[in-house]
Amino acid sequence: MAVLRRLTPAVLKAVFLAVIVFFIVRNIPLKLSDITSFLLKANVEFYASLALFALFLMLQAGIWVMIVNAVGKEGRRSGEGSGLLRLLPGLQIFINSQFAKYIPGGFWNYAGRIVLASRAGVPLNVQFSAIIYENVLLVSAALIYALMLAVTLGTPLQLVLLGVVVGGALIYFYYPRVAAWTGRMFERASKWKLLQRAIARFSGPFGDNRLSEAKAVLTRNQFFGYLACFLGSHFIMGIAFWMLTSSFSGERIGLFYAAGTFATSWLLGLFSPLPGGLGVREGFLVYFLSLKLGADVALHISVIARLWNIMAEVAFWAVIQSLTYLKRKVKVYEA
Repeated sequence: MAVLRRLTPAVLKAVFLAVIVFFIVRNIPLKLSDITSFLLKANVEFYASLALFALFLMLQAGIWVMIVNAVGKEGRRSGEGSGLLRLLPGLQIFINSQFAKYIPGGFWNYAGRIVLASRAGVPLNVQFSAIIYENVLLVSAALIYALMLAVTLGTPLQLVLLGVVVGGALIYFYYPRVAAWTGRMFERASKWKLLQRAIARFSGPFGDNRLSEAKAVLTRNQFFGYLACFLGSHFIMGIAFWMLTSSFSGERIGLFYAAGTFATSWLLGLFSPLPGGLGVREGFLVYFLSLKLGADVALHISVIARLWNIMAEVAFWAVIQSLTYLKRKVKVYEA
């Protein structure tokens, strides 16, 4: 019985890893021979775009770490929270859980992040609040780039600017009320028995099963500050995708058109019932790119973009694993 208990975690990890690898492979619409042939023929610009996209993913993960630390500030003041989530462990938590997004269901990456962050001592109320803020800010940033795409497609600039200014002003002035209302809803939801049972399963081994003990709300200035951070990281993403399109077609579409296309396709991909926005995202990439580059080139780019995305995530993971290993070796040497 004792042997079984020791082996169970390892077996479960192996099964979970196998499931992730299976669905990642299913998400790549290419044969292994096609992938190998493509990677051997790809030019320098493709690999540069890949490195830049991996940087974008690191920035996105870094912003999540900052949000976690910001929303946990009030909990630390009241003596209920833990210390800061350090950058390197935070990046490792983010990318180690990121691959689970390819499993059908659309929540496995967040579930994995909750388990890993709980193990690192991050309170649950902080985690849930950070996930909500992260997604609201990501969608808001993508929506702004979608509006940029709308301008390049002929929508009057004055109309778009008016909508952004009015929407931004409403959010700015009514932010305290919305945050307070969200906090009350968050507190009510934390009392649901079904949610409490789920929390107990995820966080029971780590001793934290509370959602409403500490405040976990960003201030107005923090909210708009992190929105600016996401807008900046999305611009790097746009440059990476712009370089990717250029590496295939030889023709350069506009930088803001490329950034808007990728952000809009990701935003619309949220409505896909399949993991990672599969199908919907590629369809809109083909549609928007075909307006500038032709249908054949657009289809080729949309297929490779999925492989490009996964390769960037693997590169991110490899960098973080290497840094973690080197840091561990330095500690052993100093000891």
